[in-house]
Amino acid sequence: MPLYADLPARRTRQVVGDAGCLLVVVASVLAGRAVHAAVAGVADPARRFADGSTALADGLRSTGGSLGRAPLVGDDVAGLLDRSADSAASLARAAGEQRDAVLHLATVLGLLTALLPVLLVVGVRVVQRLRWAARARDARRLAGTAAGDRVLALRALQRRPGRVLLAVDPDPAGGWLTGDARVVADLADLELAALGVRRVTAART
Repeated sequence: MPLYADLPARRTRQVVGDAGCLLVVVASVLAGRAVHAAVAGVADPARRFADGSTALADGLRSTGGSLGRAPLVGDDVAGLLDRSADSAASLARAAGEQRDAVLHLATVLGLLTALLPVLLVVGVRVVQRLRWAARARDARRLAGTAAGDRVLALRALQRRPGRVLLAVDPDPAGGWLTGDARVVADLADLELAALGVRRVTAART
């Protein structure tokens, strides 16, 4: 299956279109990364709070363990510090969950920002290129058969603008109906040129 046209004009348009598609992909990926970084930045305060609360809980437990050995009030002070440490740990868990939720949102938004344009643009481009490749392949096969010119000429009559057809002959449809070899061949060449396909010289004879 052909990837690019034989004729320079059509091939250039295809290359430019493919390059534009590639630029959209690159721009979408960069935009997705920027969105991810921006949203993930919102999680920084929650991360710092979680780290601070965890450090506070650890410090309170360590202090409680040390004071628990003190006579008379050691157990009471240790219990109070342990309860305070549990509260700090709960705050750390809540902040950690908030941080994880924001990071998950950042990942989802970043992927959506990057993938949606890529899937849309690349999907449309791939369909266009596959359709052209199938038509170009069929046109090449038809141009190499005895009756292929008539089929290609008929396609030209169906698809090409009237002013282009009239440049071939004042009555292109009549020439095709009567089997005028020149009109049929010129119409076939018109369809091949529109597809960017170069006729093999031997096929014309």
